[in-house]
Parts: sequence; structure tokens; C-alpha cells
Amino acid sequence: MAHAEKTTAERVVKEAGFTLKLTVDEAEALVAVLAQVGGDRESSPRTHSEGVLEVLVDAGVRTYYPAGPGHPARLLRGVTIFDDYSEES
Repeated sequence: MAHAEKTTAERVVKEAGFTLKLTVDEAEALVAVLAQVGGDRESSPRTHSEGVLEVLVDAGVRTYYPAGPGHPARLLRGVTIFDDYSEES
């Protein structure tokens, strides 16, 4: 007769990454810049910049909109648009 038993095994997955330690001013400036990044959220590098923006705002960094007094977003002009990965030559 057949016998089956479910087992689990722990695996260690190593993933390269970075940890940033930012001052409040640095974090707010980064939020201001990341908020001005455009492109497709699924098929361009914008997905990564949007993820960083969301994490910073969720962590309590003052949001970029509306750009109130003292927030660096009020000094920012222009946008950066990412093309889709499929448009690479």
C-alpha cells in the first residue's frame, strides 16, 4: 500500500540588496523625485521606483502631494519617463 507524508524543509535564500539610512530631508527629497517618475507600472523600471516610493511613504516620510511649505517637491520641475523593457534595442 502506498504511503505519503508531507514534509517541509527550510531553505536559506541569499539575495543581494542595499540598505539605506536617510535623514528626513534626504528621504523627502527622494520621495519628491520618485513621485515624478512615469512609465508603465508593470513593464518598465517604474515598478521598482514606485515600490521604493510606497515603502518610504508607508514608513512615515512626508508625502509629496500637496507639496506643502518646506517640502522639496515644491522645487521640483519635470518628470522622468521609463520606456517599457520591450522597447530596448
